[in-house]
Amino acid sequence: GEAEESLAELDAFVGACEKRLIPLLRVGGVPDAELAHAIATAKVKAVERSIDLCWRLKQEVGSYALMGDSGFAHLDFLNCCKFAEGDSRVLMQKMARDRLRRFVKEAKEANAAASQLGEESQLCAKLAGKMAAAKGDKRSEAAIWDAEWRTVYQLAEATMQRTLKEVREV
Repeated sequence: GEAEESLAELDAFVGACEKRLIPLLRVGGVPDAELAHAIATAKVKAVERSIDLCWRLKQEVGSYALMGDSGFAHLDFLNCCKFAEGDSRVLMQKMARDRLRRFVKEAKEANAAASQLGEESQLCAKLAGKMAAAKGDKRSEAAIWDAEWRTVYQLAEATMQRTLKEVREV
């Protein structure tokens, strides 16, 4: 079903990340930015998807979920995972910030082809346009970033979807 398919895809993605990470760890290496982003994507997507599937299952089984031996007593563990090893929302904001910085850099270098990644580019252009109003003032930039939180999380989601797709294609 849906859960098995979703979890199999995530397991394959995590496995691909591990396959790239293990050799680095064996020699004391450090993941490059691409692999670090993939690992962050794995963390966010695996935890968020698990929380979503468990919550939906809990709704399906109804009052049985309230029983002590139903297995649902441990769901709070997933919420702990959301905030452990990097809060999922903080990781997503970092993804969006990094992608926006890359977009701005590519735009300055007139590297239009590299910055044209469909939805990501559109979201970056929207954020960059809003951020331009701050004229470099860090407080104003932070206020705009906060006000544009929906776009920030949409951008993070778009980068994660692209990353998941790229790994599936390898």
